[in-house]
Amino acid sequence: MAVEFTFEFPLPLGLHARPASFIQEKCQNFSGEIVWENLRNGRKADAKSVLSLVTSDTQHRDECHIVIAGDGEKEFAAEFKQFLIQELPLKEEAALKEIPAAGAIIPRIVLDEKEVCITGQPASSGIAQGKVFLLKSGVDWESFLAGEEGKKALSAEAEKEAFLKAVSEIQSEIKQALSEKSGVEKNILQAHLAIASDRAFISRVEELIEKGNSTAAAAIGQAAKEFSQLLLQAKSQYLRERMADVGDVALRLLEKLGCERLIPPRAELKEPAVVVAEDLFPSDFLSFKPEFVCGLVLEKAGQTSHTLIMARGRGIPAVTGVAEASRLIRPDEEVIVDGTRGVVVISPGEAVRRYYQKELETERLVAEGRRKKAQLPGMTADGRKIEIAANIGHPEELRKAWQDGAEAVGIFRTELLLYGKQVLPTEEDQYQLYRRVAEEAEGRPIILRTFDIGGDKPIPSLSLPQEPNPFLGYRGIRIYQEHYEMFRSQVRAILRAAVHGPLRIMFPMVALVEEVRWLREQVQKFCAELKAEGVPFNSEIEIGIMLEIPSVAMLADKFAPEVDFFSVGSNDLIQYFFAADRGNPRVKYLNQPLNPALLRLLKQAIDLAHAEGKWVGLCGEIAGDSRLTPVFVGMGFDELSMSSGFIPEVKAVLSGLRTEECEQLVAEAMKAATAEDNAKLLDRFYQARFSEEVIAPELVDLEADCGSKAEVIQRVAALFQLSGRVSNRAAFELALWKREDDVATEIGFGLAIPHCQSGEVRTPSIALLRLKQPVDWQSKEGQPVDLVVALAIPSGEKVRQKLQLLPKLSRKLIHEEFREALRQARTADEVVHLIKTATD
Repeated sequence: MAVEFTFEFPLPLGLHARPASFIQEKCQNFSGEIVWENLRNGRKADAKSVLSLVTSDTQHRDECHIVIAGDGEKEFAAEFKQFLIQELPLKEEAALKEIPAAGAIIPRIVLDEKEVCITGQPASSGIAQGKVFLLKSGVDWESFLAGEEGKKALSAEAEKEAFLKAVSEIQSEIKQALSEKSGVEKNILQAHLAIASDRAFISRVEELIEKGNSTAAAAIGQAAKEFSQLLLQAKSQYLRERMADVGDVALRLLEKLGCERLIPPRAELKEPAVVVAEDLFPSDFLSFKPEFVCGLVLEKAGQTSHTLIMARGRGIPAVTGVAEASRLIRPDEEVIVDGTRGVVVISPGEAVRRYYQKELETERLVAEGRRKKAQLPGMTADGRKIEIAANIGHPEELRKAWQDGAEAVGIFRTELLLYGKQVLPTEEDQYQLYRRVAEEAEGRPIILRTFDIGGDKPIPSLSLPQEPNPFLGYRGIRIYQEHYEMFRSQVRAILRAAVHGPLRIMFPMVALVEEVRWLREQVQKFCAELKAEGVPFNSEIEIGIMLEIPSVAMLADKFAPEVDFFSVGSNDLIQYFFAADRGNPRVKYLNQPLNPALLRLLKQAIDLAHAEGKWVGLCGEIAGDSRLTPVFVGMGFDELSMSSGFIPEVKAVLSGLRTEECEQLVAEAMKAATAEDNAKLLDRFYQARFSEEVIAPELVDLEADCGSKAEVIQRVAALFQLSGRVSNRAAFELALWKREDDVATEIGFGLAIPHCQSGEVRTPSIALLRLKQPVDWQSKEGQPVDLVVALAIPSGEKVRQKLQLLPKLSRKLIHEEFREALRQARTADEVVHLIKTATD
């Protein structure tokens, strides 16, 4: 008797190779059969086959019917359903990098100089310049099969043996590569391993050998062709892009069978170059030395192709969707690849080279600014220390966390180490891993949250009951008494590893004081065991709890004597406090971090903890929202922990805040009635902070070296971005040019006032450039310009009053005395004073 259920597929990009490999991994140890049916198109698939799943053409929100038959079918069905709805979206979200927005922006200098350029979609931001390495990639399966036609096959058994040997060798090679990779590249290799091990693919090749009397090579080619055609029929562009993955694995198998002369040879890149190709297989990309790949120009690779995902991860500029690139660009020709704008300039002239040299310098300064932000101490402008930490789920994430400026790890979600594992790790396994983390931290504190698993976070190695409401059920520390050995081995491993560095223990899902007392008793017991065994351990380890259940917040003064610290898990606390499932889109509106009721609850808890001498951190998702940083400072948080990519910006915001101002903000926020009221209050807080900073010294360049109007506009955009006033300088530069195309902003007197209103602008701002030599502003008057005053205004009603800056400043600039004062100013501070006086 089979078990069946229906669900709505949750992934926005559909069921492609990577999530299919996650599903295959989940299903492969179930001994029975699992049939996946896409109810939209009626296609059925074997859930243990990546290719079978992918060719079901399952799209976002497709209704899917799952049938499970075999021993333990009921238990596995419940576990599998939870995996599909809860865990799979999280795994996919972590695996997929953000995709740049489509649409090419051709710099005006390229048009003015009538340069030869081709455009596509921005695929990986940045600028690369170099000679072209033209790569012939891909394979014409029809031509390949025609070449194999008529070849005499060995016996079916011999051909199958050769095929399976090739499969085994490829699997071993990928597994070896997996041990050397991490992050996105590791995920992609895992997807390739899943294809190389795929039941449907292997079975189809064997069937073609047996029934069609084919050679192993011909059978591989035919199977690859069939699966590629099925993928080509998919509605999703993402699925169509997976053809490259199938082709890549097939080509590697053919190489093992000695078919090199029939397929494109593996490319060998011997020096730094821009790689131009129709498409680029991930294995080719990984075979190149990273320092040799300056940039990528591809014709067919989609934004979500694995090659481009890896390029973004490595910071290699790339443009894709460039029609006929491999025909229009010659080998060894020099090109500039603008991955930010989606432009490729062929054999650039001197003016364009100069423009892009300036762009590269701006890119260098932007990167340097980010590094400087990352290196800032976690401290307010008035000297209050707030530790800025990273949230991680695996040791491989530590290196990036330190590079991004993390001062600690605020939460290591150790349960993520259990996903996909059929057996719980031993104490020794965990000790070695936690020891590695402690040593790699080099003295930085690491908070290890003990296993937070339950009905909403099922793992194969632990049998937990399915519950109607797992978020409020048997999870976190509530399972520790029943699964005592799991709990014991983890805590003992942490105590042992803490000898090698400042590790801290944090327990999840605590609701009662007596729970904490029991937990501490067990820790003391484990310490006594280790002492009796003569095993080194740290008896002084700090012990904290998650503050994610409202009862802990209300009674924080009673919990405080039992713990060393608290860490607010805002994701769960908000859903518990507002009785709103965070995974239910219908009640998403209740996710309100600025709601005054929540702020009152947290402020009370923090004050109670501080009164008992205990510190309080925040490790939920909202900690990384730099706009909320003033609120967290005002509430009194001692630590903020977030995904490491948010750290530089949070540190930068923190460094400009003063504790007293933030405390006043929170005091006002707690008097409000709604979260919307507080959002407006926060807007006013930021507007007040920036009202005196419409212009600042970093927005003044008294020796601007610009050879053309295009370079002036470029420099203006660069100044605004480098000062943090503009988010995307390429889009802002385009907005300035659109305004110039309407009416040139040269007003006579050697003066131009370029300006625009744009969504890229964060705060109303003024920049001033004094040019080393006048430039032609290409206006009707034809007067050269040597002084430029630029205005950047945000979009929206909130800045209506700021629009008065332009007429007010223009009236002042008409006066020769004011213009001459700007021209004679010796320092940026003098210019700032003059502009502020004019706009007050």
